[in-house]
Amino acid sequence: MTTVITRWFYPLLVGLVLTGCSNLPMLNRPGAAEAELFAKGLDRYMASGDLATLKQLPQEYPQGAWRPRAEAIIDMADRQQQQKARLQQETKELAQCKTEKAALVEDNKILEVTLERLKQVLIDMELKAE
Repeated sequence: MTTVITRWFYPLLVGLVLTGCSNLPMLNRPGAAEAELFAKGLDRYMASGDLATLKQLPQEYPQGAWRPRAEAIIDMADRQQQQKARLQQETKELAQCKTEKAALVEDNKILEVTLERLKQVLIDMELKAE
């Protein structure tokens, strides 16, 4: 009986150890917490446009492998915000220019009518002078 237990003890022990090791969380590997923070930050940015979690990453892991990627996304998002603000400003200016153009076109029509009237008055005065 003792030999049967001894014979099965080591394979069972190895099996239990291997089974236990395969169920360990992957967070024990180096850089996993940083990668998880990057993934959370990216998910949050994609869902709501919030960069707070991604901005945390370079502060918490200044030498981390994911820092350059996070900084690149932050930089891209900042440039996108700047372009969006510039687009809004240019759209506003365009609307103002369109309003000014419409006013100038209207003034031009009035001036053309006035010019035609003045031409007619000049023609009438020349005809009366003859």
